[in-house]
Amino acid sequence: MLTPVPLRISWREYAPLRKGCQGPRGLLGIRVARRSLDMLSEDAVRTGPILVIDDDQVVRELVRSVLTGAGHEVLEAFGGQEGIEVARKTQPTMILLRIMMSGVHGIGTCERLKRDPVLHDIPVVGVTDSHDLADTERAFRAGAEFFLAKPFGPESLLQVVGMALERAERRSPSQRLHPRFRARVPVRCVLGTNAEVVGTTGNLSLGGLLLMLPKKLATGAVFRLGLELPKGLVPAEGAVMWERSQPLDDGSFLHGIRFLRFVEDTGPVQYRRFLSEVAASSPA
Repeated sequence: MLTPVPLRISWREYAPLRKGCQGPRGLLGIRVARRSLDMLSEDAVRTGPILVIDDDQVVRELVRSVLTGAGHEVLEAFGGQEGIEVARKTQPTMILLRIMMSGVHGIGTCERLKRDPVLHDIPVVGVTDSHDLADTERAFRAGAEFFLAKPFGPESLLQVVGMALERAERRSPSQRLHPRFRARVPVRCVLGTNAEVVGTTGNLSLGGLLLMLPKKLATGAVFRLGLELPKGLVPAEGAVMWERSQPLDDGSFLHGIRFLRFVEDTGPVQYRRFLSEVAASSPA
């Protein structure tokens, strides 16, 4: 059985960002690792501003340190109402939004962003204070497309930002963002109260999977999954974007799955490497 993996990436213990940080916050100061910068594409570095909406000043400073070090322009907002106003004035390329905020809650902020006729297409990364899938599912239903759970490291931050920026490159709903590759990969899914279902992929892309499962999942369901790649298990979280009501000949059900986040810093690297190997072995 696949044991649910806590989505926990610890910050390296560098000097604090500012004097007076006590307790766990005293470990929040960081520097960006060279290998994190190397993971960014030239296109990602040339994007517009990234808006960070968080009522925790320490976290905002930390995120700014990482993203500006990687070549991004960063805008900040203290809370939901201010964030919406800044977004309307600046039209950021993407938004990092803390879900558990005082005042205008992150869920409400996300819903307002997605109802706005000008802002609704901007990708939102929901930053959660817990690893509870229920919180992730609420934010997903409100419109967040990717997720980052605290505490997180610089590599996790840069990876989810990269995924959101790739999403922002989409010009129309009909445009396919990522090429798909045919490959059969076992996928172990943890649903609800740790019930496990094992399925198989029909195809894969950087953004998600075509997944065949012995039972049908509801559209919008959020769950943990483990990709059994040849070089090891890659744990992630995904959401069901669509499902086919009629079973295939073998009794399995087709689902379109979007990746919400990878659990480990090495996950995206392992997965991209696997896709590269599949692409190289595919006929031209």
